[in-house]
Amino acid sequence: MQKIQTKWDLEQYYKDINDPKINNDMQEVENMVRNFISKFKGNISKLDFQGFLEMFDLDDKISYLAVNIGRYLHFLSALDTQNQDVLKKNQEFDDFVTNLSNDLIFVDQEIKEIGYEKMIEFSKKEELQNYKNWFLQKANSVKYLLDEKTEFALNLKSNANSNVLSNLHEELTGSFSFILNIDGEEKELTEDQVRNLRLSANPETRKKAFDAIREKYLDNKIQISLGNVYASVVKDWIVDVKIRGFDGVMGPRNNSEEISNEIVQKLLEQITNSFLLYQRYNKIKAKLLGQQKLMYYDVFAPVSDEDKKIEFEEGIGLLLDCMKNFDQEFAQFTKDLFVNGQVDVFPQKGKRGGAFASYDKDHKSFVFLNYSDTLDNVSTIAHEFGHAIHGYFSQSQPRKVYDTGLCLAETASIFNELIFADYIKLTLNDNEKVSFLAKQIENSFATIFRQIQYVNFEKKVHESFYEGNNLTYKDFNKIWRECQIELSGETVEYDVPAEQETTWSAIPHIFASPFYCYSYSFGNILSFALYKQYQNEGKSFIPKYKNILRAGGSLTPYELLQTIDIDISQDKFYKDGLKVIQDMIDELEKLIK
Repeated sequence: MQKIQTKWDLEQYYKDINDPKINNDMQEVENMVRNFISKFKGNISKLDFQGFLEMFDLDDKISYLAVNIGRYLHFLSALDTQNQDVLKKNQEFDDFVTNLSNDLIFVDQEIKEIGYEKMIEFSKKEELQNYKNWFLQKANSVKYLLDEKTEFALNLKSNANSNVLSNLHEELTGSFSFILNIDGEEKELTEDQVRNLRLSANPETRKKAFDAIREKYLDNKIQISLGNVYASVVKDWIVDVKIRGFDGVMGPRNNSEEISNEIVQKLLEQITNSFLLYQRYNKIKAKLLGQQKLMYYDVFAPVSDEDKKIEFEEGIGLLLDCMKNFDQEFAQFTKDLFVNGQVDVFPQKGKRGGAFASYDKDHKSFVFLNYSDTLDNVSTIAHEFGHAIHGYFSQSQPRKVYDTGLCLAETASIFNELIFADYIKLTLNDNEKVSFLAKQIENSFATIFRQIQYVNFEKKVHESFYEGNNLTYKDFNKIWRECQIELSGETVEYDVPAEQETTWSAIPHIFASPFYCYSYSFGNILSFALYKQYQNEGKSFIPKYKNILRAGGSLTPYELLQTIDIDISQDKFYKDGLKVIQDMIDELEKLIK
């Protein structure tokens, strides 16, 4: 095998942040936008199919070059969050893109003039079949578009209001510091560091971490500030819902995800009705921890001290073997990412935390990691490589239908995790397997059940404002406790009364992207349902799975899954996905016995 590279090779983009080619490319983007405007402004409503193809071609060229610049700057900022030159260039580029976006608002306005019926006609034209779902998406969004002046004003309002509010939440909570006495030594920690301590094997450490976060968010000034910020976010969202005429508070999100209100409601109901699975697991976990009932600081506790250590080379070897066992094309792609400098592996000073994959039409997939020698980190690689391979297979689609909605974006990442989990379990002893299974189950609850708990909370709050009832942070606290009890039942002993339950105020998604969280839940259920089908059909399922990934955003989730006889409007889809979690809990119980 060729030598594995552990750092990104970004010189395939630009030499460095001072490369004059960046400014030259920005100028070229602007020139192409001006050309686009002169060619198509005032003419879009008159285009025939050939005109649309020409418009798409020029738009693709603009997008390709803009994405090239944006990805490079994003990658540099991820590698060094404190580099002021990079931060300044990123802000300059963001402003540049915002200004050009405002200049292009006319596109959607002129598509609105074409009207719903004509856009549906275009979607049926043989010459435009590769773009069918784009025309359908635009047809469905036409009815929610307002006049150009109003759209321009709303665009400015969004930048000046919604973005400011979510940034305020991020900056305020990001400024928090915590003084904790750990092992006899006082330490000043960030919130992320304190949250990680909630996973400590030491119950005293976990309790200190939970209590420190609680004390910070219970400060009256913080409560008032975040309560008002969240109320403003919700009001802003509700104004958009009402002025555009969406059907219900979740309408904007459901429309962007191309999923009907009825199907989203079924998702919420099916998961909420299955919260008993979470309560069943909590009872098992309490026994493993030697308790009758979980205390609030035990919710994220490890069930075992057995945490298999895996050095990077060994972990990559296991992952490559797993991919070879699954499919040769998956294995080759995984190897190529490492060989070609498309993965940045290890933590370094200034590098942001976490992991992500980045992919785009006609661009290579890049993966960002912060590897430490644990089995969890190998699972993280499997997850992010799943995203990357989804981007690779989707390259067969035109740019206009390349990206999937958020609900389909987790398909390959979770599926990759599942096939890796089955493979790695063969190498573990029973104690290691108990620890690994428990983490796998808890990850499933975090990404499916807890996300629906968040959405249930949001729905209650948004609907209350929609009906004209103003709420304060005290109301948010009580509603959050109701949603906690709905999920955990009597299996968790909470530390404070409902009036002081502030956990909602630490969740960034509900401030930045209302109702975003259900996409995680849907995506995980989908991956589990696909995995169940793979277990039933074996290798014959792999070509079907690849076709799902190749489809990109060319079909709605409903249409796409119909191609492999999965109907997301039926209870069976959700039950099949949840059965995977039930099977994991059954396996854990057998291991313990």
